Amino acid sequence: MIETKGLQKTFRHPAGELNVLKDIDLTIKNGEMVALVGASGVGKSTLLHILGTLDRPTGGQVLHDGTDVFRLSEKAITEFRNRRVGFVFQFHHLLPEFTALENVMMPGLLAGKADREELKDRARGLLQELGLKGRLHHRPGELSGGEQQRVAVARALFLNPDVVLADEPTGNLDTRTGQELFDLLSRLNAQKGITFVIATHDKDLSGRCKRVISLVDGKIV
Repeated sequence: MIETKGLQKTFRHPAGELNVLKDIDLTIKNGEMVALVGASGVGKSTLLHILGTLDRPTGGQVLHDGTDVFRLSEKAITEFRNRRVGFVFQFHHLLPEFTALENVMMPGLLAGKADREELKDRARGLLQELGLKGRLHHRPGELSGGEQQRVAVARALFLNPDVVLADEPTGNLDTRTGQELFDLLSRLNAQKGITFVIATHDKDLSGRCKRVISLVDGKIV
């Protein structure tokens, strides 16, 4: 599904250059659940952002199903990202003024899908599937941290993406809640074949993934 060839990322600032990613060659297959591990600042988030087209590489290629996504127009990249990639972050980034149901519907609204009742039905179904049947009309401030992350997972899944990129999704949760969230991601992977790439510091959680990719000094080891 995803392949990188010679991927590089350099940040330039007045004091000089910082080479964060160095010639990354990586293949992620459809249906895999992959953990991305490494010390803070090693480039895990940068790699996820580039895989999801939130950021551009300095060099190399990112191929999704054989298509070099960064050769597409900006409009096509935006459409690709909205429709084919789901994101879950350490901080859920839910919109505080909207309910859980409305937050999950948001990708469909942004994609220009007109049938609001259809969007509402899909959002309701996802939230119920993720154990939030009684929290549909609660705003983020009325939900626990674990519930907020479940809403974020439902939002990430709303448009049936090819891959979900999760950046420290349990990092802001207590141990038990983090394990429950990871159980949920594992179940979605096993039952629905959803591809996950998960950056995490938690060795217990990464050990439950089908494959672990370790980054050291900007390189895969």
